[in-house]
Amino acid sequence: MALLMNSRRTRRGGNRREHAHDGDREHRPTPRPLSAPERPGPVEVVFGVEPVRELLEAAPVTVRELYLRAGDERRFDAEIERVRAAGGRVVRTDERELARMAGAGARHQGIVATVRAYQYAALEEVLAAKPDPLVIVDGVTDPRNLGAILRSAEGAGAASVVLARDRTVGVTPAVIKSSAGAWIHMKIARCGNVARTLEDLKEAGYWIAALVPGGAVSLYDLDVTRRLAIVIGAEGKGVREIVKKTADFMVDIPMRGKVESLNVSVATAVALFEIARRRSAHERLGKGG
Repeated sequence: MALLMNSRRTRRGGNRREHAHDGDREHRPTPRPLSAPERPGPVEVVFGVEPVRELLEAAPVTVRELYLRAGDERRFDAEIERVRAAGGRVVRTDERELARMAGAGARHQGIVATVRAYQYAALEEVLAAKPDPLVIVDGVTDPRNLGAILRSAEGAGAASVVLARDRTVGVTPAVIKSSAGAWIHMKIARCGNVARTLEDLKEAGYWIAALVPGGAVSLYDLDVTRRLAIVIGAEGKGVREIVKKTADFMVDIPMRGKVESLNVSVATAVALFEIARRRSAHERLGKGG
């Protein structure tokens, strides 16, 4: 993959210490009656009123079937209409079937949706937009952590995330639920070779900052005026050695208490919101505010 962008430097490998600044009418299918449920094989599901509504508001075509508790049809008139308009199927079922689909102990609230696979953005499309900061996730396997990372990234103004294809969870229903709707507003791509992608990003004018406990650069000393790619490593193991060798900065989040490190999603939130805060302050100073 080649990124054609102007850069005043070519940097390959190593952790450089130099400082350079970059400066018609909608077609609606004929309504179909509610039918008895099929017995599907293993499927990915989203359940609960708010998660399903968020999914239908943002991406109704991703829903294959909408399962409703018999007797609750009028309660979910809007959701039924959205699913049918997008070509999906509405199924009336009972409490026992909904509980089986959602899982033991889950609060399905009378509604479960089976979903099609998430459609990722093309990596080239994401990188061509030059998002700043760009979040790279390499090795996060817990869907709740990835969902929280997406939530923090979107809240801090990072509009794009790249996920490693290997050793990293994808955008699953569990991630969608944990992200509290943040995934809807983001471009999410996947890459096969993280180290190579980082090298391409360097050529495109990015500086690579890997979150590493004990890293040489404090988060609060990081030059946030650069175009940044923030690398998030695996739970427990952290950023891989090959990625560390590609990064420009090993960024540490200083801890004042007895806890030595933060959960990966919490660390991501701290880093992204600190970068956003300092950039906002820098912008205000630049405007004489």
